[in-house]
Amino acid sequence: MANDMTAQSTVLSICQHCRASVPAEHVIRDDGVYLRKHCPKCGDSEQLVSSDPARWRWKREVYQYDPSVAKVCSLHCSACGVKHNPKLLFLDLTNRCNLNCPICLANIPSMGFEFSPPLSYIERIFAELGKWSPRPRVELFGGEPTMREDLFDIIEIARRHGVPVSIVTNGVRLADEEFAQKLCATGVDFLVAFDGNDPETYRRMRGTAAILHKKLQAIENIRKYSKRKHTLVCTLARNLNDAGMRDHFAFAHANRALFRRLFFIPLTETWEEGAYHTGGAMTTPEDAEHILEAAFPGENLEFFPAGMLAYVLPALRFFGTERIRFAGVHPNCESAAFLVSDGEKYVPLTHFLKRPLRELLPEIVNRAKRVNPRLQALDPKKWFQRWRGRLLAFRTYVPLLLRAANFKRILKGNRLLAILRILGGLMIGHKFSRQLQRHTNVQDGVPVVILPFEEWHSLESGRMRNCSAAFVYLDPETDELALTPFCMWCLQRREMFAKITARYGTVPRGAPQAGPAPAAAPAAPQVS
Repeated sequence: MANDMTAQSTVLSICQHCRASVPAEHVIRDDGVYLRKHCPKCGDSEQLVSSDPARWRWKREVYQYDPSVAKVCSLHCSACGVKHNPKLLFLDLTNRCNLNCPICLANIPSMGFEFSPPLSYIERIFAELGKWSPRPRVELFGGEPTMREDLFDIIEIARRHGVPVSIVTNGVRLADEEFAQKLCATGVDFLVAFDGNDPETYRRMRGTAAILHKKLQAIENIRKYSKRKHTLVCTLARNLNDAGMRDHFAFAHANRALFRRLFFIPLTETWEEGAYHTGGAMTTPEDAEHILEAAFPGENLEFFPAGMLAYVLPALRFFGTERIRFAGVHPNCESAAFLVSDGEKYVPLTHFLKRPLRELLPEIVNRAKRVNPRLQALDPKKWFQRWRGRLLAFRTYVPLLLRAANFKRILKGNRLLAILRILGGLMIGHKFSRQLQRHTNVQDGVPVVILPFEEWHSLESGRMRNCSAAFVYLDPETDELALTPFCMWCLQRREMFAKITARYGTVPRGAPQAGPAPAAAPAAPQVS
């Protein structure tokens, strides 16, 4: 085909027809990047994975991505010998839901059976996770987790084993003030699905326009009863809610005391033909970036590969940051940008810089590659080495940041004095966010993260190798704890739910359970 340019690396992918693991490569054309698959049974096929070839390639280049890593993953999780260390785990509690969203593939109508494993199953998982060091954060998933009548027991089980949990929720039950008050009292944080302020969006994506009122009420209840900051999660689709993103950011800014992160999930069409469509082409990660950038006219919102945070993590260890959720992930997975409040609205971080991030990132990477071996040889837990590490980090990054910063926009009062106070505070261990609040106009910063969930059409081995998130479950065949990288779960979710239900059972609705019955769990997880 004219103007085709094949990427250097080959990968493995999944045939959409027979679901076999097949060789594939990325084909770059003027209009996009395609994943071309070669199935010996079904023939060749291809799927669009990016609408912006230049940006797709730039992410790999600035990351200094090694395509040979892609060959490590076989996409056969049950036979995988690679030891993963996910920063975040997801635990499916149920496929029950109080909505019937047309876009959902994980509820009872789409699966044809009910999945709600008993407390004894959940207890065993948390008992084993409690032995990990460090203990992972677990996001309670579904379906809709708040449909579990024993949800408070599950939260207590997690707390007993020292495992922090969050709840991914559509917010419907949190619109009930009494329920919201009780759930907020547990101290969990929420990832609340909120797709904008237009009722028509909810009619098309969630099946009813009336749900917007319940979501707004849920947010008010969380504001009233929760002492934590939470995450706003928006499913973003071309021709559905893309025109409402400026209002969405205004809503987020008005609620900035409540939400500390803004997540966006590009909606891809992976349903059976005719089941649901967005009225146009699928939404790729780069589409999502362009949509969000357009919400800030006159400004320069810049996204970068979130995995690049791994370059600066060795330095951040000396300031109390041990783990960053997306550090090290594939350059074509999550992308991130940062917004800062100017008191009236959110503005991009680049509003306070004299140079764009696109110019700064290669310099940061080169500096990190030079200094990281020295930083990694130091122990931040030892007082003298911690101070050596901080000084080394300052010498490496501060000169670059000083040259890039627009201090006229950033600093309060005397600029030199403010800089000295910020650096001095960091040296004695004060949090960076506290220093910004006290001495700068950079207030209430919030990360914006695009989460491009891989599914049948786009899944490929290169992105699986360093996935930072996984689903956790008991393997019904071995009765052992098992992990599956987040985006691989779509391949086996339905089958695994059925097998788990057959072995461990399902909690009948409304039936009381006896207290959780702990059982011994294996000492080490198996990646499956």
